[in-house]
Amino acid sequence: MELVIHGVNIKKNFFLLSNYSLTTQIVIINFSTACLAFFFLIFFNLLLLLSSKNLEEQEIIINEKTNQITKYLGQNAIKRIFTFDDTCNRVSKESNLDCISNNFLDKNYEDKLPQLDPTYTQEYIYSNFLNTSFNVKIFAENAIKFADTNDFIVKKEDVLILEINESKDNKLKKNINFYQSYKKFYFNLFNFLKEFFDIKKLNKLNLTKLKNENILVIEIIDNKSSNSYIYKDHLNNFRLNHAKPILKDNKVYGVVFIDNQLNFDDYDSASSSFLLTNFFIFFISIMFFLSFFFSKSIVSPIKILSRNTNLERDKVLNNRKIITYPNRKDEIGKLSEDIQSMSSDLKKRIKQIEEFVFDVSHELKNPLTGLKSSSDLLKTDKLENKNKELLVNNISTDVDRMNILISDISNYSLTQFEISEEALEEVELVSLLNNFKETIKNKTYSLEIINENKALYLHINKNKFIQVIHNLLDNALAFIPKNSKILIFIKATEKNCIINFVDQGPGINMSYKDKIFERFYTDRLKNKKEHSGLGLSISKKIIEDLDGSIYLIKSSHLGFEGACFEIKLPLKD
Repeated sequence: MELVIHGVNIKKNFFLLSNYSLTTQIVIINFSTACLAFFFLIFFNLLLLLSSKNLEEQEIIINEKTNQITKYLGQNAIKRIFTFDDTCNRVSKESNLDCISNNFLDKNYEDKLPQLDPTYTQEYIYSNFLNTSFNVKIFAENAIKFADTNDFIVKKEDVLILEINESKDNKLKKNINFYQSYKKFYFNLFNFLKEFFDIKKLNKLNLTKLKNENILVIEIIDNKSSNSYIYKDHLNNFRLNHAKPILKDNKVYGVVFIDNQLNFDDYDSASSSFLLTNFFIFFISIMFFLSFFFSKSIVSPIKILSRNTNLERDKVLNNRKIITYPNRKDEIGKLSEDIQSMSSDLKKRIKQIEEFVFDVSHELKNPLTGLKSSSDLLKTDKLENKNKELLVNNISTDVDRMNILISDISNYSLTQFEISEEALEEVELVSLLNNFKETIKNKTYSLEIINENKALYLHINKNKFIQVIHNLLDNALAFIPKNSKILIFIKATEKNCIINFVDQGPGINMSYKDKIFERFYTDRLKNKKEHSGLGLSISKKIIEDLDGSIYLIKSSHLGFEGACFEIKLPLKD
């Protein structure tokens, strides 16, 4: 059962990016982004292919051309046709005219009905549609074909033969650059796919065969309506045929046929797809390019930090090799600074522990030496009872001294731990000190608190701060006479709170202002063996961890010429 669960966890963790290196994570993210972008590229290209209106636009163009022809011919090509007078067969001898009636044309031409002028129609059709892709046919109202662009024969003298210089043609081909070749290939591929979808769409329609033109002309003339249909020619090409009557005064004078092969190429859609694909390629290239540099900018410094961490851990190498950290202004730079700070703090703590162990061993060594000497002397039977009693008292004193040292050392170590673990809180200093004053029951001295400000708020651990006040008070009680006063004077600057703790004792020589904060140092004249000399050292450590400082200064307070300790702590913002 455990193996099965373990296997499931492995499968789940397989998909977590955190299980891979940063370089692999960047590659996976880029690949996923590229796949997603490629999916949208395919999606939008399919939209372009399926939503193209190219066939509909061609139908609209043919319809417009048909309307253009019918409108123009209906307005300009419907006329009364002048005919020759076949009855004019006599020649006048007195006149230069052939007919006696002096008229070549039919006298009654104004009474003829209007009809489609074939000459005018042919000139218009051949001059406007001969060299186009449209096959235009014009039929009269009697179904006689007046014009057909497919049947128009170009005279030989109108044909211009050009000699193609193969060498020049080869040079032109060589001049086609890669971009043009790539663009041509892309357009061909896009139009090939578009033709595939369009043909598939057209095959779903009920296509008709090419209709008989004469029958269709008669139907259009009779119905006065247009006709349009798509069919396949003998080459399986799709063609669109559109027929429309030529009307004037609601009368049909002829029929216009326009036949054109459907062109599946859509330049506009292909251009849009081409630009979209190029943007995709450009975007993916830039993304991978930037990711490469981003990877170098992120992964390499992290590897350096990892290596430096190992070097910092190896104490031997630390002493032999200079460690350089990345100097940056981003999060990696902040991490680098934090690691350096952490390393510095750890080194400082290790050094403090080494010094502390050395001091503890030194302090414990003295009573142990005394105990060893006393025990060795007691083993002999040459001592008098008086001397034995003295040795026993010495042993008892050394044991008490060791108990005090062990307790204070334990408290010192516990204080170090509590300083780093206990939370800070917002405290109003004057109220805190007044509450402390009320808890004091010792009648051998009096505590006076003077505050120059209304309220001062600090961000501190109040229990540890009160411990500092207790230590200073305990230190002062060892020197001051009975019924003395102890002053706590409080003032504030712009950013800091300054506390002076001063007594009326003999004071401390300023040459010892640094030494008194050392561990196990004490200059007490009485009850020296009852104190370990760790009080001021603990106080200094607590204040420094609260971002403050504590010094021994010369007292400037009238009536209080004893030891003066100045504590400086930052005010809460």
